[in-house]
Amino acid sequence: MEFKGIDVSKWQGGVNWNEVKKDGTEFAIIREGWGKKSLTQIDKRFKENYEGAKAAGIPIGCYHYSYADSVDDAKREAEFCLENIRNMKLEYPVCFDIEDREMLKLSNRQRTDIVKAFCSEIEKAGFYAMFYCNSNWLHNYLIKEELLPKYDLWLAQWCVGKPSVPCGIWQKSDKGFINGISGNVDLDVSYKNYPETMKFKGLNGFSKANNSASTNYFTYTVKKGDTLWAIAQRYLGSGTKHKEIKALNALNSDTIYPNQILKIPK
Repeated sequence: MEFKGIDVSKWQGGVNWNEVKKDGTEFAIIREGWGKKSLTQIDKRFKENYEGAKAAGIPIGCYHYSYADSVDDAKREAEFCLENIRNMKLEYPVCFDIEDREMLKLSNRQRTDIVKAFCSEIEKAGFYAMFYCNSNWLHNYLIKEELLPKYDLWLAQWCVGKPSVPCGIWQKSDKGFINGISGNVDLDVSYKNYPETMKFKGLNGFSKANNSASTNYFTYTVKKGDTLWAIAQRYLGSGTKHKEIKALNALNSDTIYPNQILKIPK
């Protein structure tokens, strides 16, 4: 399972999200801000990018660039991030971006505790936390054995055929080109169906109403190449049961589209 994505910030300028969607982008991670609370440290394109991607039907997550030099700093950064994403619905994780050179003055223990502190605050608020770093930071500046079992990794590793360690999202290039964006943009691959997880578990602003024991269906996000027959075969044991999916979703034909949310009978 792979989904094609990008990550953007104010540095990409204005984005034509409809063109981005037409070019095959299946998700976007958008910079929300950096550091601790300050009106000048919210990415000036964050709200614009959030609304534009939503309107185009592109599932999104966000990332916060860190300057934290202590656990308390990390908690304050998490509070700032949560304030900025209040009342938003994010299909992808809230990501902690740890890569600033100023943090190299800290120990591996301190940096690891900073990641934990930020992610813990994000999770307490009902969001799905993830951390971002490159391969060098993962192996040399963090205690990865403490982080990887608990939090998903968004790994930056360019100019390779595949990521060197298992990760939820792989940032494979910083020099991609996508219609609707001027200049280079980071290219990403997601290996998990995060939208399905958020909706099923009621995370990232989504309601838990459909997760009760009385609900007789779960939701599935269509990916490129899916057919109703294949989905029915996978989840209902027979392709001929695709008619049940059509009936539950009030579909008039067998045509489905990437990122479409389907109800699947349990």
